[in-house]
Amino acid sequence: MDHYWRRVFKTAWDDTKHSLGWNQKTVAAALITIVGVLAALLHFGVAAMITSATGVFWTALPFAIAGLVIFAWNFFSTPPRLDANLRAKISELEAALANFKKPPPDYRAWRHVDKLTLRQAAFLWCDLEPITPGWPPQGWLTALIAAVKKGELEFVPKIDPYQPGGEDRQRINQMENASGGTLVTRSALQQFAKKHGYDPAFLRDT
Repeated sequence: MDHYWRRVFKTAWDDTKHSLGWNQKTVAAALITIVGVLAALLHFGVAAMITSATGVFWTALPFAIAGLVIFAWNFFSTPPRLDANLRAKISELEAALANFKKPPPDYRAWRHVDKLTLRQAAFLWCDLEPITPGWPPQGWLTALIAAVKKGELEFVPKIDPYQPGGEDRQRINQMENASGGTLVTRSALQQFAKKHGYDPAFLRDT
């Protein structure tokens, strides 16, 4: 936040200098004026210095007031401009990401994989290479999880012989708590797809 307001202050100050035409020459002229006032003090005394300084003050006062007004205007108008620029950059990045096309999965390789997690299947169902880390397509991941829970999609249970309750109880528990890490076979996915009229590329045998 401090960095943001420093940027606002700097932008407003730069805009004010640009509006007033301040540059090295104008700064040099102001310094020469100040030196002239000090020279009057040393050479002619306090009275002459006050007279010179008064003249400079009334001459510079309108410019100082104008500078303050312009700076205040720039200070309050800078945040909306910075926000607009930020939104424009975000829109450009979003457009670039939308136009960025990733290469399709290597379906020949995936045809040799007999077991997949629902997370991997959700990626491949949408013609995306499964990546880690990365968010899978939530629509298909949710659909596949729901299919397992309803018994429409067979899954591969992980049976622990030392866990109480027996195989049936473990299988029911894992079905009710299916997740992206639940394993399914390629053939089970093919049966599910055929039942609902789907034809994802990664499930084709050729």
